[in-house]
Amino acid sequence: MAGAPIDKSMVEVERELAIAYGFVPERFRLQSVHPLVNSAVVRLLDAVLLSPGRLTRSQRKSLLHAVACAQGTAHCWAFDPQALPVDGKESDALQDFALQLACCGLWFSAKDTDRLMRHGFDEHAILEAVVTTALAQMLCILAEAVESSNDVERSHPIAREVERPFPPNDWEHPAGPYLKCPLEASTEFAPFSFLRDQLGFVPRLFREQMSRSDLVAEQIHFLGQIVHAEEPLSRIRKEEILLAVSASNLNTYGVALQRQILGGLGVDLEQSDAIVNDLGSALIPAADKALLEEVSKLNGSRPRGEVCFQTKTLESHGFTNLQSLEAIAVAAFANFLNILQFGLGVPPDFPPARVFTPKDLYPSTREVRPTSDEIHAPDPDAELVKEVRDGKVDVFEELVRRHSRHVFGTVVGILGNLDDARDGTQDVFLKAFENIASFEGRAKFSTWLISIAIHTATEMLRHRKRTELLGVVDDEEDFRPRQVQQWAEDPEQIFSDAQRNELVRDKILQLPEKYRVALILRDINQLSIEEAAAALEIGVPAFKARVLRGRLMLRERLAPHFTRHRERDDA
Repeated sequence: MAGAPIDKSMVEVERELAIAYGFVPERFRLQSVHPLVNSAVVRLLDAVLLSPGRLTRSQRKSLLHAVACAQGTAHCWAFDPQALPVDGKESDALQDFALQLACCGLWFSAKDTDRLMRHGFDEHAILEAVVTTALAQMLCILAEAVESSNDVERSHPIAREVERPFPPNDWEHPAGPYLKCPLEASTEFAPFSFLRDQLGFVPRLFREQMSRSDLVAEQIHFLGQIVHAEEPLSRIRKEEILLAVSASNLNTYGVALQRQILGGLGVDLEQSDAIVNDLGSALIPAADKALLEEVSKLNGSRPRGEVCFQTKTLESHGFTNLQSLEAIAVAAFANFLNILQFGLGVPPDFPPARVFTPKDLYPSTREVRPTSDEIHAPDPDAELVKEVRDGKVDVFEELVRRHSRHVFGTVVGILGNLDDARDGTQDVFLKAFENIASFEGRAKFSTWLISIAIHTATEMLRHRKRTELLGVVDDEEDFRPRQVQQWAEDPEQIFSDAQRNELVRDKILQLPEKYRVALILRDINQLSIEEAAAALEIGVPAFKARVLRGRLMLRERLAPHFTRHRERDDA
């Protein structure tokens, strides 16, 4: 599918648009510099809006118009401005359904689907409403990002005031899929064969739409023509755009899917997790980081009418206009897929490393909350880091001297092998030196360095065995301490200092990896709770829980050596 010839010439495309909408939207004229994008978008638009279905063509265009008004996207008002929704309870219910999905996708649930069914819409019509809403979101992103202001000047549409819905007070974990109308795909369904060749599987998001296989075919056509192609942006860059935008939309399904796809393309899971959890500290080239930061602004949760995407930022990092346009198109398509998943409630294809909830909407919950032991002093390494970034590379030796012990302690704690830890420590400082230009100072240099140490050691360990992901917040496992007897008041009488230290070290190395690292960072390296949590890319509460459980596990393993024997007490 990738690299297939374009089905329609630009003349044919413009003729179809003129027939459908009465004019050629300026957005598509701008996209003509990238014919593949133009053709793929128009094919998707044709399939969703112009093909026969349960919803009338007028209903579908009205949904697009309503979503554009609610999002404050003036350029999309130009699409068939006469197609305003017809008054009536059914039309109002259909519009409310689309607006709730477009503006509050994270809160969307089976209740919204059931409410629309009660107004006489069957599952096939609801699927069309979901896909149309997804298309509306995609076109709004495209329109705003390419700044196609000529549409409004050309058509002078009458914009309706459409109030954006507020998220409901209650939120329930999505339990989908919401619709039961998918059909089994024929073994001859070529788009699925293409996905199996490219990915090794067919994502469930596409399977759940098979009652409209024509829509599925056009979505996969977009993937093949745009996302899976290696030019003008590389495929990995485009898959990372899908990941970053899914994260900005708080779409658990999209993040889990893209994380798996990137892993199959050779991208470390730690790198994908860093893009999702803390893009600023991700160990990726500065140009890639700038690209992902800009496209992450293109999401459905942005304030009404506000677009912060800056093409000039991408130009300053060497991206061409063609590459910027393709990045916008992929980001818009990511929004399309995210809305589809929110509306259909499709469960993740793979166990998600992170499950998003409404708490993730508020920046304050992502920031470190102050505690009694928080360090407010400025970063003591800031001046040295600045000198290194200014070209004084010899100064880096002082940073190595300052942090070698903590880095080595972290690496050996994960690997449990001194020789491997020495090699790993060298790799950590080499990576830090190579990427110091991308260090933005959002965290302390020492925290950033420990984060590199954790990722490096975990990757080395993964070559030896499969291991847990340190960033996965899964602290609800069934651990219950069984041996928490009171220890002897003077354990030094039982063991010498050297013996005791060796024993504790051995028992720490026997802990599950995520608890072992938490204790090393907090109790051995003496990092503050906030610094350690930032290094692990998890929240403070999750880190505290991990330290507590690690200490209980360690205490249980040490209990036989430090508890008084009953016979001694009886004596």
